[in-house]
Amino acid sequence: MTTARGDVGSLYLHIPFCERKCEYCDFTSVAGATGSDAYMEALCTEVRRLGERLGRLSLDTVFIGGGTPSLVDPELLAGLVATVRNTFSVAVDAEVTMEANPSSVSTGRARAWKAAGVNRISLGVQSLEADALSFLGRVHDADRALAAVGEVRAAGFTSINCDLIYAVPGLGDTRWRRTLERVVAAGPTHISCYELTVEPGTPLHTQVRRGLVKPVEGVRSMRQHRIAVEVLERAGYAQYEVSNFALPGEECRHNLVYWHNGYYAAAGVGAHGHLPAEAAAAIGLDVEAGAVSMRYWHGRGIAAYGRAVGAGLLPVAGSEPVGPGMREQERVMLGLRLREGVRIGASSLVEARALEGLGLLAVDGDRVRATARGEAVLNQVTLRLIGDQAA
Repeated sequence: MTTARGDVGSLYLHIPFCERKCEYCDFTSVAGATGSDAYMEALCTEVRRLGERLGRLSLDTVFIGGGTPSLVDPELLAGLVATVRNTFSVAVDAEVTMEANPSSVSTGRARAWKAAGVNRISLGVQSLEADALSFLGRVHDADRALAAVGEVRAAGFTSINCDLIYAVPGLGDTRWRRTLERVVAAGPTHISCYELTVEPGTPLHTQVRRGLVKPVEGVRSMRQHRIAVEVLERAGYAQYEVSNFALPGEECRHNLVYWHNGYYAAAGVGAHGHLPAEAAAAIGLDVEAGAVSMRYWHGRGIAAYGRAVGAGLLPVAGSEPVGPGMREQERVMLGLRLREGVRIGASSLVEARALEGLGLLAVDGDRVRATARGEAVLNQVTLRLIGDQAA
């Protein structure tokens, strides 16, 4: 295997089936599991086809996202994981994450996932407040969410993430703090806290456009973010990325690949990947001269995906080249989200010092990281820092 392909150590797999489509979700997903048998067969076929093109990659992380992978029959999930292991060289200590919703979790199903080789579960808790769950379109309640954490742990999982959403209309600071404290008490090893964003094309976007929903103002949103930092750090979770908190050694290795601007292959409807130029050429992408890597994506139609796989194709719908300048901009932009910060070139140090003087960055030699104040305006900080390269 060549060095360029050897840089690809992660694989993302997308399963689009959900119990219902959440109001805020802009991921590729559909309500119900009709057609999941055929889809999972096509996904396994695409994984094998990736192996034929890329060779037996050495994988350190695998992430099965969605959608709601936990909704699919555990035997189908076991077949998918087995296909990955038969196609690629999965490290003995690889992180294999699967997303799950509390409503489709049971100890028995979790044991089946564990037996299949999944070793990390990410639960879409989102909230423990009934009105917030209803607003978000979730089908579980607080008791089911907290029970799911216990069921996954009873099945033998020691790495458990809970996703939470703040800045939900009607959810005040006191109840947000209460949600955080109750989730902490359930004992997950990792907690992600994401601001509710209004994405075009979602039901929530339509409601906002019609004036039926008023988004939470920025000041309150940032206050709730800081409440999360306060509560979780006091409970022993380190904020290693703007929205992500982990107990020692429990950082999500797969997501760190994204934030370090690393490479990853992807399979499944709607899935996005990022490959070095040589690997991108190997899967049939048209690599432009001067590109160091390629980002690519699959289409969002499940039927079209199945037809493409059945026709012997890798169902990639589009791609874009990444040149050296863009790659450097992305590296800095993503790296600033990490608590460890990111190294910058000498040409950016003067601007970094100016931002430090404003209390937005901390500078340590050639490494910079965002302060708490900087997190509030991270996009503007990033643009100022990479302004010379972006010009």
